[in-house]
Amino acid sequence: MSNTAAKTLECDILMPVYNGLTYVTDAVDAVLEHTHGFAYRLTVIDDASDKETATWLEQRAADDPRMRVIRSAENQGFVHACRRGYEASQTPFVLLLNSDVVVTPGWLQRLIQCARSDPKIASVNPLTNHASQLVMPMLPGASYLAMNALLNKRPPQYPDVVTGVGFCMLLRRSALERVGFFDEIFGRGYCEDSDLSMRLTTHGYRTVVADDVYIYHRGSGTFGAERGPRYLANRRIFDQRWSKEYRRQFANFAAADPLREVRTLIRYKTRWNPMPVVWETGRKTRTALQERKPLSAAKELIKGALLLPQSRRLLVQPADVDQVTRKGRLRITYILHRLVVAGGVLSVIQIVNQLILLGVEARIVTLFEDHAVYRWTKLYTKPIVYANERELLSAFPETDVVVATLWTTAPWTQVLVDRGRATVGVYFLQDYEPWFFPADDKTASERVRSTFEMLPNRIVKSDWLAAMLAADGYDTHKISIGMDLANFYPRDTKPGPITVVAMARPLTPRRGFAATIEALAIVKKARPDIEIRLFGDSALHRHEIPFEYRDEGVVADQERMARIYSSADVFLDGSEFQGFGRCGLEAMACGAACVLTNVGGVNEYARHEENALLVVPNRPGAFADAVVRLIDDAQTRSALVAAGRQTVERFCHRREARETLEYFRSLLPELAVQ
Repeated sequence: MSNTAAKTLECDILMPVYNGLTYVTDAVDAVLEHTHGFAYRLTVIDDASDKETATWLEQRAADDPRMRVIRSAENQGFVHACRRGYEASQTPFVLLLNSDVVVTPGWLQRLIQCARSDPKIASVNPLTNHASQLVMPMLPGASYLAMNALLNKRPPQYPDVVTGVGFCMLLRRSALERVGFFDEIFGRGYCEDSDLSMRLTTHGYRTVVADDVYIYHRGSGTFGAERGPRYLANRRIFDQRWSKEYRRQFANFAAADPLREVRTLIRYKTRWNPMPVVWETGRKTRTALQERKPLSAAKELIKGALLLPQSRRLLVQPADVDQVTRKGRLRITYILHRLVVAGGVLSVIQIVNQLILLGVEARIVTLFEDHAVYRWTKLYTKPIVYANERELLSAFPETDVVVATLWTTAPWTQVLVDRGRATVGVYFLQDYEPWFFPADDKTASERVRSTFEMLPNRIVKSDWLAAMLAADGYDTHKISIGMDLANFYPRDTKPGPITVVAMARPLTPRRGFAATIEALAIVKKARPDIEIRLFGDSALHRHEIPFEYRDEGVVADQERMARIYSSADVFLDGSEFQGFGRCGLEAMACGAACVLTNVGGVNEYARHEENALLVVPNRPGAFADAVVRLIDDAQTRSALVAAGRQTVERFCHRREARETLEYFRSLLPELAVQ
């Protein structure tokens, strides 16, 4: 961008980035897609991100003149990155934007319109799903885009707030020139935005909310989980400066409750619902006991008991969902029996998120919601949670396509189509579910098979699944699985011993736990210097493991999972079959050489001696031979890794969503929707 053009800019959007590519891609794409109407520039301050993130940013900037990248040689933290971007800017307004934020149509135009409504307004925030006092939770059945459209229907009030939040903060340069920008005393970040807000308000400026703008904020995507001591230290600095004035302003804010009106645009009835508290309390208590912390376990039980009386859920009716549904758009509703941390659930969430980004009114309904899901992955819609099957069938929102995701949900889907609540029903088959039961339980297997005929439209994610359904007499439409390649890629790891990573799930049928452990015992005896890391079970220590290993437990954090895969020289999955085998593909993406079984959906991507070694299930000796071969033969290991990295490029989650949308549209040729 030329110097002349730069002088005409009205706003510089400053986005500090340090890794987190899975968030950055959506954040950057949304800014460039949804920011129109005046001159702006997106300035990304790359705070020494890894090679993959830096390369993506540079390529994206090369393709779009509205974007530039300023790269730091070493990571210096959020405050320094913001200051560097601010000092490189001369525009009348600057906007700080976290890299885990996804903006909405017209967002910046309305934020600046708010700032221009009063010269005393120096700081403007939007409403969002995650940002302390600025939170307006997404309503059940609504996406963040639908929430933004809902707010656009009412005239804005621009209420004052005590402190702005730096996740998305529009700032007036003339005010900053008077009071200063972020204070570097706050080091790598936390409380610097609150400190700036207090300087602004005590100098007579206003910090306000543009209550006609809604954006999505993942939260913890910028700093990850590193809060602790750094936050506490910075909070002490803030309190020493502002404690008395902050308490005064906050008391006035709480008494006025200026966001009450917008937060109650739609009023729901509620019902007592203890199960989420029971579930969360049970998990935390069990973890504390496993870590031999009985006092912590007792505290979790007490906290849970105190929360139980206030544990309520919304009673959502079709008319409520209709108010948060953008008109004229394709409506797609996935039914999950339980919204929990699981691979099949992640597949559904990924598709729903991408369909939303493609402009669809996509949503999830379920009978149970584990709140850990929101810490696990980004979710661009608020699921609708029903108490039971009866309530789901009676209060289900009108939809164009309803999708069953497990054999238990297929009968509900059929009923919804029969009752006219949905135009088309689709069965999304992620695994061959008749094999979920013991071989001698013929009744259960046949009950599952009987659901295949309930819905004529069936999606499978591998040729193997298609063949299994064909053998039962059913046609299917194959759409290969997709995964977020912006999350699963090789991370830089420190040199160390040869490492073998394996999935170990003793309580899950057909995952080959016994054979996997026996094979690794052989490997460890033959090559005692290797390191073994196991993941997939929260109580692995209760099982007899005859060798030294590192227990990673159940890994919900996708970034951590990618790092575990990246640490692996060899990855082993000894499952007796897989509907697809997501773990093997994720490990390939992260640069591990894979030893997999030759049965099931892994054949969709794995080729013996080309990008993996494939072994017959339940053959511990063969598993061990394959692993030892890759430990000893660095040339073969490198060749498999290189081929695996090429393979995964075909399995992007964005491609999967596009193909899924095309299929849904083919089922509704007469429906005039976007």
